[in-house]
Parts: sequence; C-alpha cells; structure tokens
Amino acid sequence: MYSDFIISMHRTGHHAVAIWLLHQKPEISSFSINTIADWLFVVAHGGTHLLANNGLKVHENKDRRHLPSICEDVNADSLIVTHEQETIKDSIKDAGKTSLSLDKPIVVIRDFRNWVASCVRMALRDDKIIEDVIDNESVRKYRDHIINYAEREYYYILYNLWAVSKDYRRQICNDLGRVFTDAAKDQLSIFGGGSSFSGMEHLKTASAMNVNNRYKEMESHPYYEMMLSKYEDVLKISDTIFK
Repeated sequence: MYSDFIISMHRTGHHAVAIWLLHQKPEISSFSINTIADWLFVVAHGGTHLLANNGLKVHENKDRRHLPSICEDVNADSLIVTHEQETIKDSIKDAGKTSLSLDKPIVVIRDFRNWVASCVRMALRDDKIIEDVIDNESVRKYRDHIINYAEREYYYILYNLWAVSKDYRRQICNDLGRVFTDAAKDQLSIFGGGSSFSGMEHLKTASAMNVNNRYKEMESHPYYEMMLSKYEDVLKISDTIFK
C-alpha cells in the first residue's frame, strides 16, 4: 500500500487536489467517492483506495486512531492522509506518531493573495470572526510552507497551476507514479462548505470557477488590505513562486 501525506493550510485547494489524486488510477474514470465516516472516504474500483481528511488529528475525532487498523481490515491498496494548519516539521512529527507508513510529504500551496482572500471570504460567508479564520499564527504557518518550496525532501503542488494546466496535472501523476486519468477534476470538494465565494454552486463544474482571480473581489476589504500590507515579505515570496 502506498500512502500519500498531504500537508497544507486550509483554503489552499488541497482537498480538491486530494480527491483528484485519489482518482488517478486506470480503473477509475469518474468521480466515485463513498463516505465511511465524516473524515474517511473510499473509492472502491480496481482496489480499495482511502482518503482520510485530517486523519492524524485524533484530538478532533478519537475514531481516527483506528485508521491503521481500518486500512488493514479493508486491505487498502492506497491511502491519502491530509493534514492542515501545521508547519511542515510539526506535520512530519505528527506523522511519526502513527504506525502508518507515509510516503514523502506532498505540500499543496496557493498564492498569498488568493489564500488571504479565500480565508476572509469564508469568514464572511460563515459569519465567523475573521481573526478566527486567518491570523498572525496562520500566516506564520503559511510562510513556513512556501519558504520550503526549494526543499527536495518535499514534493510541492502549486494549486494555481494545478487548477488550470492539464499538462501540469499529467506531470504530477508521472512524478508520483500515478496513472493520469484526470477523473474528478471537475468535482468540487465538499470539505469546508465548498468554495468560499460560490459555495456548492459548481459541484460538478469546478473548472468553471476562476480560482486564480478570486482576490480581485476582496481587494477593497480592509482586513485583506491590512494583511497584504503587514505581510509584504510573505507576498514577495509568494509572487516569486507563482510569478
């Protein structure tokens, strides 16, 4: 069994990437996830393939401690574990506490402008305090993810490019030893209430969302403006990566 370990911040598009990656197998041609629990999902075509959302965060759901035994019981052929809102080193430390044998970390990142915009917009959508969704600590962890972009010990996926380039998605499959089918690319991730901007409107038409220009809808919001001004250094790093 191979086990992908996806590290990310929330609102980076990593759920969409994880669902897509789960489907990149020769036997799978369309979106076909079934729900086992609110944190555990399966695709059962050409084998048994599991997706554990924040699967290592036992403090959030004690049932997650059973993940290793679940994999054994169903004789899983593959597993994807997502892990949010931690630095890369802390994420790897958490992975070391489990009996699961997780492969080289995959870090999914999104450009700073769209990430901040999506966080702010989600807070407004869900009537939450913005600082509870994105604050100084969140930016510190986001910065940790992007400053390690050149490290060869991690495999990076740029969500901005993944969202628009079929060639890039094909290359990811080649790099990770998957069979490129592009199945589930147009499936909107249901995690986190779907899109911060359009909810579940594009459930089966995710490609129709202009995800790389969302920030333009938030440019006049005072919190968005403050964050970009306060973290100009992070913005510069992001701009270097995402051109």
